Amino acid sequence: MGKMSVTEALRKVIEDEHWTRKTLLGGLFLGIPVLFFFSKGYLMQLLRAAIRRETDKGLPTWRAGESFVLGAKAFAVWVLYYILPALFLWLASINRGNPAYSTLLTIGIVLGIISTLLMPWAAAVWLSTGSVRSAFDIRRLLKVFGFFGEYLDVFVRCLLLVVFSAGMPFAGFFAAMACMQLLGEVTGKYVEHPAGERPEVSQRG
Repeated sequence: MGKMSVTEALRKVIEDEHWTRKTLLGGLFLGIPVLFFFSKGYLMQLLRAAIRRETDKGLPTWRAGESFVLGAKAFAVWVLYYILPALFLWLASINRGNPAYSTLLTIGIVLGIISTLLMPWAAAVWLSTGSVRSAFDIRRLLKVFGFFGEYLDVFVRCLLLVVFSAGMPFAGFFAAMACMQLLGEVTGKYVEHPAGERPEVSQRG
């Protein structure tokens, strides 16, 4: 079974009949306060569809109400994940010149890296269970280490896509949609699916 390449993920986006409209909407809302919930939420819709192996039928329909709610929840999860790293970085900033500065700064950076690495998996866990609380379930989160090499490979590829499209909202949203395809493929094999709903894993190569 071959893994999806970045090129395949990008192609799956443009194969959708309405990919241009969806990309323009996502890129437009992405830079507007509060309205960016629509963009974030649509990416969560797409990740959920990719986890369920539904994106071969095309990108999900943009449902405004659902997108906004999912985006608000995703933002809340993001804030909670970064509260602790931000706290240590703030403590470091007010302790410049003190012996504790380096320790606080290091802890903040390490926690920030861990949070960044775990966020996509946490989102996948939440979307598969339907409960935001599961994004903070340590037992579920630790399962990522059972396939960490595969997960890290996808994470790095997505990171590179984001870096290359930095500063370009529409290109950035387009890249993010491809990332949801990549992340959905790998996490979909390991999240807990409801009984009788486990998707078939497509074969490649």
